[in-house]
Amino acid sequence: MELISNLRKILRIFNLNPDIISETLNDLGTGNMKDIRSLNNQEMRSARMQTKIMIATLDCIYEIGLHKTSTIKVSKKAGVSRGALLHHFPNKEVLISSAVTYLLETEIADIRKVADAYAHKEMTIDDFIDNLWNRFSGRLFMITMDFLSVARTDDKLRDAISPTSLKFHASLNEIWTQFFTPLGVDEEQIKVLLNATISLLRGMGVQTIIRDDKEYYDGMISVWKLTLHGILNKNAHE
Repeated sequence: MELISNLRKILRIFNLNPDIISETLNDLGTGNMKDIRSLNNQEMRSARMQTKIMIATLDCIYEIGLHKTSTIKVSKKAGVSRGALLHHFPNKEVLISSAVTYLLETEIADIRKVADAYAHKEMTIDDFIDNLWNRFSGRLFMITMDFLSVARTDDKLRDAISPTSLKFHASLNEIWTQFFTPLGVDEEQIKVLLNATISLLRGMGVQTIIRDDKEYYDGMISVWKLTLHGILNKNAHE
């Protein structure tokens, strides 16, 4: 059983297919490949269950707000028993922080794709601003804003999400830098421009709650794009 336990850890850490280690098991004469495959399948089912629950949690936060989101409502949304939910997420705090972390990790992966698109000349800075605005005027922003309002006075929630939040902003900074560095823009100015852009979009995102006016927001986005192009053009000719 100790061998099985150790192999479980190996499968989880390295995401290995059981067939990869079958030869070793046969050499050892364990005859436990069926058990190992079963363990891997169990872990895959567990991971799928956790993802299903986290997505349902995010849906609840987006639809009814974090304060009204409960383990009972999430379990109903996910179509699982409350006991199954609590098996994976022992309390609401762990559930919420895990779900928001999952959301940001998903966004980070998507931003990496955006970076690849820029690297292959498939995206301009205007496209990136539009991409950011979609994030700050939609589901991502509304969920994180709800979370932040609660985390402001909840140290445990804030500390749980901080590392992933930093990774999210680092990913934004990584692609943002690609637009400006080749033109010789100062590193500190690059950071200021990114922070100014995020602050503008975040403020606009808050406004969308009480003002539904696409033309109004498009106008501000256009002005900010012109501002950024002015900085890019200035550095290109210096």
